[in-house]
Amino acid sequence: MKKSRLTKIIAVILSLTIAFASFGAVTAGASSAYPVFGNESENPIGVIFSDIVETLLNFILKLFSGLFGDGPGFVEPEDALEKASQNFYSGTGPEFKTNADEDAQWNIGYANTSLIPDDYSNGTYYIGGYIAPENGFSNVVEGIAEIPGIGKDDMKVRCVAINDGTDNGTALFATIDCIGITNADIKDIRAILAEFAEANNIVAINVSSTHTHSCIDTEGLWTKLLYKLARNGIISGTGADEELIQGTNPAYMAFLKEKVADTLVDAYEDLQPGVLTYTEKDLGQDYFNNKNRPSSGEMIFEIDAEGNKVYTGEKEIAMTDISRFVFVPDDVNATPTMMINIAAHPDVAGLPTESNSGREISGDYLFYCGKFLEDAGYNFMFFQGAIAGIYMSRGVTGDGVPTEQRVEESQRYGYELARMALALTKTKEEVEADPMLNCAEEIAEYGDNEHYSIWYENWNKDEEGNDVIPEEKEVEPFLNIYMKQVEIPISNHLIEAVGKLNMANYVVIKNADGSYSTITEIGYMELGNQFKTVFLPGEICQDLVAPNGASLNAEYSVTAQDFSGSPACKIFGDDVKCFGLMNDAIGYVVPDNDYTMGDPVNHYHELISLGKGVASALMSGLSQLNSEIVRV
Repeated sequence: MKKSRLTKIIAVILSLTIAFASFGAVTAGASSAYPVFGNESENPIGVIFSDIVETLLNFILKLFSGLFGDGPGFVEPEDALEKASQNFYSGTGPEFKTNADEDAQWNIGYANTSLIPDDYSNGTYYIGGYIAPENGFSNVVEGIAEIPGIGKDDMKVRCVAINDGTDNGTALFATIDCIGITNADIKDIRAILAEFAEANNIVAINVSSTHTHSCIDTEGLWTKLLYKLARNGIISGTGADEELIQGTNPAYMAFLKEKVADTLVDAYEDLQPGVLTYTEKDLGQDYFNNKNRPSSGEMIFEIDAEGNKVYTGEKEIAMTDISRFVFVPDDVNATPTMMINIAAHPDVAGLPTESNSGREISGDYLFYCGKFLEDAGYNFMFFQGAIAGIYMSRGVTGDGVPTEQRVEESQRYGYELARMALALTKTKEEVEADPMLNCAEEIAEYGDNEHYSIWYENWNKDEEGNDVIPEEKEVEPFLNIYMKQVEIPISNHLIEAVGKLNMANYVVIKNADGSYSTITEIGYMELGNQFKTVFLPGEICQDLVAPNGASLNAEYSVTAQDFSGSPACKIFGDDVKCFGLMNDAIGYVVPDNDYTMGDPVNHYHELISLGKGVASALMSGLSQLNSEIVRV
């Protein structure tokens, strides 16, 4: 009996491999036939073909997942609710202040530390982010990236503590340089801090990831993948009396959790009063590389002769802003802190190439942005945005400039991002007069390169050449933050199988109807009247946050149906921002109405998502959260 079942497992795995190869070949050739459905490319044959492929793929994946028993993280609904209630923090609550108390003042503390273990080179650590046949499906760490003249890279956790000087409580934030970290692991960090949090009126502990593709794997999907899948698959499929090994390195995860917890405490102990200011600027399309689904993006409108708003038929990346906070302590000898929010994958340093394996630890552009800002006299904190298929791009600068290794491209982008952050309220003339900002060394080295351009060439200029300087506003000292937990479905049978085989640390609910789901976290925060943001898990499609998202509309979606929910901008206003990958790593989040497994070339995001229905569950949760907020 066991031998027969094992034979079936092997057969299905082989079938699955062949199927994926076939789908890749077929869709690569056919993608031009159905890249976008609706008015851009009317093709009912393509839609039908996509549906057939999706149905077949789902059938095979369901069959594959069904061969395995439930993993150790699979629990009954009542047990899931009990687990969810543990180590969850709801924030300052649904009562939102609308102005600051008389004695209120911002207090912010900062700390950071390295997450690279001393024995990083012993062969038991793996880079999380890329995996391919050419590296044997195993990203064993080979060293730490290093650029001559700059030094070794790092993998960090950066933390801030923040309160408004009242009894409203303190919120803690940690951002980890990693591919992602699950809610179950985050709750382990909170468990370490439980007594400390209770003793110090900590009302929120939020942990996010930068989604860096060149740091030690914290999810378990980029280790000895084939070996662990095969071993766990045989144990699970045959019912053998052996434990399933974890995808992540248990010792490293314990090390990381302690480090993050300690650094959050350090940030709290660094709390000091000061002034917080906020500035934002649209960096434009050139600093972001759009690899989204063709149906996704912000629709571009123009005003016709009658004054009507008319869609031009063009789309662009929706969220290209940089949001910048600067906290200046009252103590003139203390270090100010700069906090930045943009949306761009840190994916370059870990990308395997002919000349580089991509197996060296690197914090990618964020490490170099932080290094530059630290040299300029600031602490650096970063919050990743709604990245979905949005990647970093050197944009209009650095074209044609030679680099010896991939990480140099990350360094250029990071330095440039830091310079832009420092220069948000400066004119071009002020930038040119500042030796830290004016790129004098680059100009001297590459000035004769016909393709080299300078980032500040048209800095803060309108079309007529006039200076347009973003306003830097002082943020009133009142903090509002409200968190909720929501149940989301798991309908992607590939991810279902990954959970059964214990590759990632998730708490999965076994529903009575045989389906699976999990509980994740969402949130909403306001800092004074100047800034508001949603907290969302995973890699969020920007159409779900920003105005005019094309794929939410029936005529541009793969299913020819409207999105059933409301995007965040309709719930909280067009100016709402997003802190993505916050408190959970759940893969890509694609609008339900534009979700298909039948076009892996244009819709590869769906293969790395929990499935259809996640987006509507999250947006419904935000709507419910907003309905509970009372302004006082």
